[in-house]
Amino acid sequence: MFRQRRKAATPLNVMVVGREGVGKSTFLRTLLASLALNGKVDPAKATPVPVSTETRIKVHLPVEVDVNGHKIALTLIDTPGLPYSAEQGNELATVMGYIESQFETSLVEELKVKRNPKSADTMVHAILYLLPPMLPFHPVDLSAIRTLSMRANVIPLLGHADSITNRQLENLKTSLYKTLQETLDLLSFATADIDGDGVIEDDEEEEFSREIVKLKAAMPYTVIGAEFPLPGQKTTSEFLEIDGKKVLGREYKWGVVNVDDEQHCELHLAKYLMFEFALPGLRAFTRHVLYEKYRTERLMAHANSGKGAEQAREE
Repeated sequence: MFRQRRKAATPLNVMVVGREGVGKSTFLRTLLASLALNGKVDPAKATPVPVSTETRIKVHLPVEVDVNGHKIALTLIDTPGLPYSAEQGNELATVMGYIESQFETSLVEELKVKRNPKSADTMVHAILYLLPPMLPFHPVDLSAIRTLSMRANVIPLLGHADSITNRQLENLKTSLYKTLQETLDLLSFATADIDGDGVIEDDEEEEFSREIVKLKAAMPYTVIGAEFPLPGQKTTSEFLEIDGKKVLGREYKWGVVNVDDEQHCELHLAKYLMFEFALPGLRAFTRHVLYEKYRTERLMAHANSGKGAEQAREE
């Protein structure tokens, strides 16, 4: 009697980066809680659990996400906030060091005579870069986005979207989008092979052409960090109870902000982009473009160092 083998979940490693105080850790928790509330993640696993607390980069235990029957093994990675001071370069180097170390792990495995077919894919497939709701574009953010985009797929988000008016938001998004267009090749990782089967069907081509315009124009996607219970508070629920319905968000005297409401923010666009529309593209671009670029640079550097040593011996 043969047992049907369970299809392995598709790995997706997502890192969040941004300045100090922009709400990175809260956003990661909000993302998981939103997926749980909408039936995509087991509610018991909706709180990020770090593998280790001993490093500056916090890699969390993988969580299985169910998207239309397709299983995704989502690993969330938190990073230290980028300071406004000269220390920014050190923190950014820590983040870049982690990204490159995952490329190096793949390269070392690739160069083995006998490779491990079960080696895990730990490459960073996407960076959610959280921007604060202010103008002009701060040099810290601009420099970081340019640097990170050399090694990873950067998806810009606009945090604290509930702290600004509609008029301010319109002005912010227009200005930030213009700068982002000049800085990044927006959504270059997306592919018309939306289902990732290696074949681009006519209907996929049509859907891609239609959706990519909408997704690009909406950048940076506005997001809001939900309010979670603080230690010592009576309530322990991550959700608000509004008119008998569970809501993930923030409650004010004047009303409730719902992070899953498309009228309040654009978390739905970020989730759609990562988990559905661009999932195959994020993984393929990381492996075949970003990793291959790193691999070429490392092998060429190794070859050149070998030539230098040989020349030194001859002299």
